[in-house]
Amino acid sequence: MKLHTQFPGNILVQSCQVVAKLAGKPLEVVVDSDERRAEKSYKEFNPTNKFPLLVCPEGQLQETQAIAKFLASGSASLLGSSAVERAQIDQWLNWLQSGPAQAGYPAIMAVLGRSTEVTQPAFNDACKAIKENLRSIDQALTGDYLVGSSVTVADVVLAAGFSLAFQLVLDQGFTKAAPKACAWFARVSSLPEFVAIFGKIRMAKKSLKPVLKSEEKPKAKQQQAAAKPKAEDAPKKDVNPLDALPPTPFDLFNFKTYYVNVPDKAGEGWDKFMADVDNEGWAFWHLHYEKYGKEGQVEYQFMNLLEGFLQRLDSFRKHAFGKMCMLGEEPNLEIAGILLIRGQVIPQECHDHPQ
Repeated sequence: MKLHTQFPGNILVQSCQVVAKLAGKPLEVVVDSDERRAEKSYKEFNPTNKFPLLVCPEGQLQETQAIAKFLASGSASLLGSSAVERAQIDQWLNWLQSGPAQAGYPAIMAVLGRSTEVTQPAFNDACKAIKENLRSIDQALTGDYLVGSSVTVADVVLAAGFSLAFQLVLDQGFTKAAPKACAWFARVSSLPEFVAIFGKIRMAKKSLKPVLKSEEKPKAKQQQAAAKPKAEDAPKKDVNPLDALPPTPFDLFNFKTYYVNVPDKAGEGWDKFMADVDNEGWAFWHLHYEKYGKEGQVEYQFMNLLEGFLQRLDSFRKHAFGKMCMLGEEPNLEIAGILLIRGQVIPQECHDHPQ
């Protein structure tokens, strides 16, 4: 059997390849060049010019779902073990095709730089749609897989569909919002047959920056250009409540500069810290991460979670100083730390933190 595609790395084609490997069926992938597809004979061969296109002794097939289900035929589990499971597999495949497959497309294209027409609002909407769709999967999951107790065509096709989102748009912090969906994706994407086609997939520690369309500023009318706004009419900038607190004698920036360079941090550095800190203008807070489910069992996964947590506090550096640590050993790891924070109450930056 031959599976035709217009370019290498077509995710729809790759999902069919994974199903073929799981079903133990040989499959040859053929890349049809632009020149080949421009030939008159090719239009007779592939009238719709859509991919993937499967050529087998019985005839030709198009559309990912149809090809994947055909390749899975004869398998004891890929198409479900009962009429209900077969219907549930169709349900998931139809759900993906009904909108989720396209909803996140603008965000993926913007991050890859394959489109420069995506605006910031369109990018935000696409990212939001990706997260909402994965939350839907998270709420529906009752076991390790979407249908039944073993991997099916639905798992492969949906995991392939979200593979770029996990690598480019989502980050480690999202595991808190949809832990079951993230664990499901990790489980399916680590199958040997999946890895053989897609390679080893790792969730991005931090979402990549998109290439967005620059929005043109509206041209000001001549009268507006001539009339300069009064100073008192200028909009006031939002002030961080921490910057509006009464002055403090403790200069955090200068202390951090000193602390980085002092050799004896546990001795001389600590003594100066305790002598200089202003306990009226600052407060110490003990942080302990509340684990969810099986978190804290695998070191590298838990460290990624900690790094994601700290990345989201990066803008908070001027108002805090301290240390966050991963403690213990597998499978009983913990995250804890001490932070010195400006003021005497938990600031809004911590309340707004997604973790």
